[in-house]
Amino acid sequence: QFSHYLWRPCFSRQHNTDFSPLTNACIGYGALDMVLAAHLGGDEHYNYPPDMERFRLNWDSVPTMPSIRAKGAILHFVSYVEGKISRIRHDVLEEIEGLDSVMDMHIYPQFLEEGNEISKTVDIRSDTGWAHLMNDDEIEFRRDYDRIVELMKDMFVVEE
Repeated sequence: QFSHYLWRPCFSRQHNTDFSPLTNACIGYGALDMVLAAHLGGDEHYNYPPDMERFRLNWDSVPTMPSIRAKGAILHFVSYVEGKISRIRHDVLEEIEGLDSVMDMHIYPQFLEEGNEISKTVDIRSDTGWAHLMNDDEIEFRRDYDRIVELMKDMFVVEE
């Protein structure tokens, strides 16, 4: 029913999600861009393909502290319950997904099936999923972030 919550390939172990699109959108470049710029950015003799020159990040123009284009965060979903899942609050998941700051989200498949066990989150390895948040309006970003933190408490219902 909610296949858009299901697994997509991940490229970053720290957050179990590829955060480079979020980083690129929030500051305009990422770590790989900086590595390439450090090696090739100032080299006037390097022949870039004609249609790629505009993508070149010149190392000399990279600021010491990046300017922020938008607020961004990866918010990990916390489980406040422990036991056998008796109900998944899809209304809560839909509300989260509908917030303006939410660019992407994922609930791990084992938490999308009633009857599966769930534990309280104690560390990054026991979260239940994540959301990418981004917004150029800091007030709206903070409001959406705080709303998700509140909604997380009601995402799952367990058998008593």
